[in-house]
Amino acid sequence: MVNYHDLYASRVDQWQKAADDWVDLARRSSSACEDIRAQGKKPLDDHWADATGKTAGKRLEDLADRLESGGDIMKGVAMVLDALAHSMGYAQRTLFHAIELANENGLSIQDGRAVGSYTGAVPTGPNVPQNVRDAYTKEQGHISTVNALIDEALREASPADTKASAELDKLAKTINVSDTSQAHNEILVEASHVEFEILRADIPVGKDPQLVHAWWGGLTPQQQKDLMRADPVTT
Repeated sequence: MVNYHDLYASRVDQWQKAADDWVDLARRSSSACEDIRAQGKKPLDDHWADATGKTAGKRLEDLADRLESGGDIMKGVAMVLDALAHSMGYAQRTLFHAIELANENGLSIQDGRAVGSYTGAVPTGPNVPQNVRDAYTKEQGHISTVNALIDEALREASPADTKASAELDKLAKTINVSDTSQAHNEILVEASHVEFEILRADIPVGKDPQLVHAWWGGLTPQQQKDLMRADPVTT
């Protein structure tokens, strides 16, 4: 479960860098696979047809398969990390937007919740001036908006963290897979589904329209575009 301070201090850029690094590793693995098949396995098959050549060729083919499978598995890791980085980026931006709104309206954040001038001291009684009543009501509205955005940020972050962690643990156990069909059609496809689930869960479907408006307005233009690409129907 991600809490306020965890999300506030998250280094989203490091997750994105890790995703980019895994993409680079996947590319290198695929390139090495192609080189082995084109420059190792094929010439061997063409010019060394005896038993020793066939044994060597089989070993090269196995190595090529492992590199091809590894490339797809690495792509899966990159997909999950990329989704995690984007999801945490949305959640963190929502949290920062909540803090911005709090500051604009004279509120502070304590223990992850908005606090105002009247917190813990509700103005009651017949002698309370109307302007104080109005100020209290207005402040309560601001507090409600800020806290709703904080809750939304944590709602986005926690399942993204849980889903990504579980999928990365599964991918870590596929390190010895050499079946290229399994790697491409099962492992990579599952990772792509998890990627979509993480991104789609960021959208506050069915929430209060005021919250949705505040949430959407707090995203950067690029984040809005990314979400519309991830789920054009909902957004």
